[in-house]
Amino acid sequence: MSSPGFQVDPAALGSSAASLSQAAGSFVGALRAFEAELASFGSPWGADEIGSLIGTAHAEVADWAFECFRTAADEIEAAGFDLGDMAAAYEQVEDRIRTTFEGL
Repeated sequence: MSSPGFQVDPAALGSSAASLSQAAGSFVGALRAFEAELASFGSPWGADEIGSLIGTAHAEVADWAFECFRTAADEIEAAGFDLGDMAAAYEQVEDRIRTTFEGL
């Protein structure tokens, strides 16, 4: 029984790597803009006891959420770099195979 195998297009992988890195950069930019906009609202919940509790909770949740978003952006960027490395590795393998066949 034969297997259809798979095909890899190193150029497409490289292009996808660049797109992932660009998406991560755009995401970080949007995240920074969102953080700045959120900070521009100040403390709309007030300074009384209830407002202080809300403010503390808001700060904790916002800090945690933004850390999660930054981690996600880092992972997307890392995936882009990994995909770029994969594209380069496939190109090297194809070059070695081509050189070997030409030598035969």
